[in-house]
Amino acid sequence: MKERVKKALNSSNLKNSIYNLICEIKREKESHIEELILEIDRLNREIKQEKNDLKEELKKAFLTLEELADELEGEKKDELISAIEVNKLKTLEFLGILRETTEAAIIAALEKNEDIEETIEEITKNLAFETIDINVDSKHIKDVSKTILLVASDIASVSLNYSDEILRGSVFGVKKGILKSIEKFKETIENTPKEARGFIVNNYDKIIQDLDRVDEVYISCIKDVANSSEAGIKERLLELSNEVGSVVDKLRNSAKEAVELFKERFSTFSKEAASTTSLIKNRANEAKRLGVRAFMMAKAAINGAIKGAKDAINKEKNEN
Repeated sequence: MKERVKKALNSSNLKNSIYNLICEIKREKESHIEELILEIDRLNREIKQEKNDLKEELKKAFLTLEELADELEGEKKDELISAIEVNKLKTLEFLGILRETTEAAIIAALEKNEDIEETIEEITKNLAFETIDINVDSKHIKDVSKTILLVASDIASVSLNYSDEILRGSVFGVKKGILKSIEKFKETIENTPKEARGFIVNNYDKIIQDLDRVDEVYISCIKDVANSSEAGIKERLLELSNEVGSVVDKLRNSAKEAVELFKERFSTFSKEAASTTSLIKNRANEAKRLGVRAFMMAKAAINGAIKGAKDAINKEKNEN
């Protein structure tokens, strides 16, 4: 590269020589970049297809297991059915049946008509926890919470006798589910495998930011659901959002503990990535310099055009 640059500098027409050098360098890589972009598109399509295939394979596996369970009797049958149900609960979101499962569980609680609020609280706690698991990304938490609360809101709007129990149980149940997920996340921090460190380093700041505001994320989720609900449900959900806001200390404290543990465990790896960060900063500084240069060039061009116009006018006046 150095020799190529030196050769370009020896040209009598430096401007054209530099331009040709840059074009030549770009040409060498552009075709490969285009190939990679096409490959990314292909891989994205393949990933989407693989996810759909996996979803279908899981459905088939569960169906086969259920058919086999029907052929069994006694404790063995009960044990297999229990194992199927437990594992289904862990894949609700992936299977796309979180909403339907939540709806069926709440309706079952209403039909049982015993300790409705407490039962719904336990149901929604477990559904939120199993679906969130240790993925404490704020968007994931909000998506899961919103799905569960929307179902609760819909059922509450047509179950006026138990509306308050449904809403209150769901709001506080989901909160407990989020708390349980954070507690599990804390337990896994110490045992994060080396393979996951790259992801952690790349998402270090985001993970901390998400944990720091997990209580705010959940309260805003309740308000979002409230604002999309009918009048009576909306008012009650907004009241509950205020009530939850005054009792989120345990959730907030658990999140803070997770942040401290996370920083303690991964700050070293984050520092190891400091060289990458400095490169990014250098690129930013270079971009700033180029931006200033581009502005100066534009300004010079404008000034040159104005001067040229004035000279042309003066010349025309002198000729006349």
